[in-house]
Amino acid sequence: MARLRVLILAGWLTGAPIAAAQQVDPSTIEPPLYPEIVLDTDDSYSSHVGLTAFREALVRAGEAVVRTERGEQYDPAPMLTLLADEVEFFVAAGEGDFDRDFVSLGLHPAARALEMAGRLSKGSDSADPIAQQRYGMHMLAGLAAEPAVGRTPWLAGRVCTASYGRLSWPDWVELDGKLRFLDLDGWRIASVIARDSAEGLLPADWPKRYQMVPVSPEQKRSGGTTGIIPPHGGTVFFRTHLGPDTSYFARYYNSHLCFEEQGGAWKVSAIAMRLD
Repeated sequence: MARLRVLILAGWLTGAPIAAAQQVDPSTIEPPLYPEIVLDTDDSYSSHVGLTAFREALVRAGEAVVRTERGEQYDPAPMLTLLADEVEFFVAAGEGDFDRDFVSLGLHPAARALEMAGRLSKGSDSADPIAQQRYGMHMLAGLAAEPAVGRTPWLAGRVCTASYGRLSWPDWVELDGKLRFLDLDGWRIASVIARDSAEGLLPADWPKRYQMVPVSPEQKRSGGTTGIIPPHGGTVFFRTHLGPDTSYFARYYNSHLCFEEQGGAWKVSAIAMRLD
């Protein structure tokens, strides 16, 4: 951490504005703390009208309730109508691997797939399949709200949420060699950037969309923001909770919800869950 403070101080001292006419010795300019790596991301379905409406329906279905003799209960039925008759289920597990691929658990009826999503979310250890479906419907609604949707390399080009590109091994080595106090989970993908709501000195044209950026060890206790380290040090806080003008920094390892058009309507065709 002391090394980081030195790097941050050096970055700020050398990052002051310089008049255009002034000649600068390149050897005196502090190099950036980390390389610029922008993931090759397909987001071609993020604003697709039909799929966007379908994803909004999934989010609403995540809050559906039904009146029972026990009072109002969450109702999986509306969510089940949005799933394909058979849904392929994928899982990825294991810590420490650089590139953790998904493994298919095969095709499952919609109700069973929703139950599996609930159980693997570890929201409850209930033996009741309906109770687990209720946890599953919340999980799927959360995945449906992810902003980047497109053909993801993590799932053989399926149209899925969290469609961010993959790091190459040389790119990861370059990141890891710069900020060694971070593991891969300490890096984020700059997915949605609300520049006007950032607190701190925001460098020009940073972060680029889908750029890998490091989470700062300095975070506000009050929450509501995420501190990110800019290339020459310090911390810029982005509003990431509460309010319409918020930024979103995705994790590199994500769960995914995948879609297909079947009979002229969009359906959830696959669920891919990270288990760690």
